[in-house]
Amino acid sequence: PQSWSEEALGFFHVLATQGGTALANARLFARTQELATRDGVTGIYNHRHFFELLEAEISRSERHNLPLAVIMLDLDHGGADDGGLDRGMGLKAINDTFGHQAGDRLLREVAAYLAGTIRRADTIARYGGDEFVILAPQTGRDDALALARRVRQQLGGTAFGVAGRTIRLTASVGVGVFQPGTGDTAGAVVSRADQALYAAKERGGNQECLANAN
Repeated sequence: PQSWSEEALGFFHVLATQGGTALANARLFARTQELATRDGVTGIYNHRHFFELLEAEISRSERHNLPLAVIMLDLDHGGADDGGLDRGMGLKAINDTFGHQAGDRLLREVAAYLAGTIRRADTIARYGGDEFVILAPQTGRDDALALARRVRQQLGGTAFGVAGRTIRLTASVGVGVFQPGTGDTAGAVVSRADQALYAAKERGGNQECLANAN
């Protein structure tokens, strides 16, 4: 006696179908948005989304009068623990010797390592090639330099696999710090971190360098 009529059942069927389609579209949109922010090789944030996050964090830093740091990291070279790879072999040489799939796997390993090493409030992104960038909110010069040193040193002590061999990597690291009230832009902070990275490379690599203040 309490059963639904055919008309009511048909109405609920239409609602369920439309609801299912809307849910599927929402999931597809969310997935598309997620893919747009992620690097295709490593799965961490990409260059474009990093700048979006940095712009938002700069606005927050201005409101609360807090510094933030941008830390750029570029792999120097790798060496095999078993002597199978040259100490001077970098990502390009690995790609040329073992193929791009081996190089991509190494990048994924490094990205996963960095993501597990940074602080909970920090954000890691792939900047391009074998360069990575860390956004460190509420972080001044001393703390940023200490973070850069810790990440570099721990990276150097970590073993990574390439084509069935074990290698160790070193990295050059550049640090740029944003100070509220200076009129700094996201591009300016990243540029200083990039210049500091270049200085670390020029000094022989496997070290961190702090950019001069604005």
